[in-house]
Amino acid sequence: MAYIDKIKSGKKTFYYLGKTIRTGANEWKKIRIKLGTKEPTREEIAQKLKKLKLEEYKIYNKDYLDADKLEIIDDFREVYQNHVKTIPKNILEKEESDFTIRFTYNSNAIEGNRLTLRDTFLIIKEKQIPSGAPPKDYNEAINGREALEYLKKYKGKLRKEFIEQINLTLTKNTGVIYPGRTRFFPVKIEGTDYQPPDEKDVPRLLQKMIKFYYENKRKIHPFVLACLIHAQFVEIHPFEDGNGRTGRALMNWVLMKAGYPKIFIPVKQRGEYYKAIDLHNEGKTKEYCETIYGILIEQLNAKAKKE
Repeated sequence: MAYIDKIKSGKKTFYYLGKTIRTGANEWKKIRIKLGTKEPTREEIAQKLKKLKLEEYKIYNKDYLDADKLEIIDDFREVYQNHVKTIPKNILEKEESDFTIRFTYNSNAIEGNRLTLRDTFLIIKEKQIPSGAPPKDYNEAINGREALEYLKKYKGKLRKEFIEQINLTLTKNTGVIYPGRTRFFPVKIEGTDYQPPDEKDVPRLLQKMIKFYYENKRKIHPFVLACLIHAQFVEIHPFEDGNGRTGRALMNWVLMKAGYPKIFIPVKQRGEYYKAIDLHNEGKTKEYCETIYGILIEQLNAKAKKE
């Protein structure tokens, strides 16, 4: 929690906005922002809190993403929240529906679903079956909508059972033999040299990922945390199928919990997205976060212009 420090120097008293943060098991660091020689008003303190937060970002996120980029994301969050508060409910519902269609289309298309954006619209919004739509692709569109609805309604914690339910929702009626069940067999990812962990390690690694989330949710910036949870999840590859779609859904859940706008990976940038995952697999975590940021900043810019 932030506090006000008063430091006397000669005849003058200087005011600082300060905060003490944990940087290790038994390590703490004090960060401060100079306020001036007059006792600050509430408005002045509120303005400086953003700058103090930026200093905190520099410490906790230096290995992931530069603070100036995180400040930009926070600006988008502010624009988004103001937009949500001021627009009519029916317009907000239309925007939510549009996002559901675009997220579902792009997330499915990345994995090879053959439906077009228009097909996905007809299925989700108009409840029509496009001519020639394969049953598997059709069901994946329905599942994508249901998964997002589940994320919005879910009020619980990040748990293995929650993740299993997301995967079950995304993969049911698509030919998957064990939808929503963590794998008990080895898998290989096509098109990459990366080998997912042994099946016996999956439960332990999922718990490790969950622990990482709770240990860092008040330290690491929510956007970075969403990126890292996504990457850790797809590396574990805990399910028979739908790991990418489940990972991208989890990314949005982390953002939603922190009040940030939801995002999607455009299918046209699939190559860059896969490159980012490869970077994380190679231990290049900052390069991974920077690549995901680069993919999404254009989308957030477009959203801000509309709002």
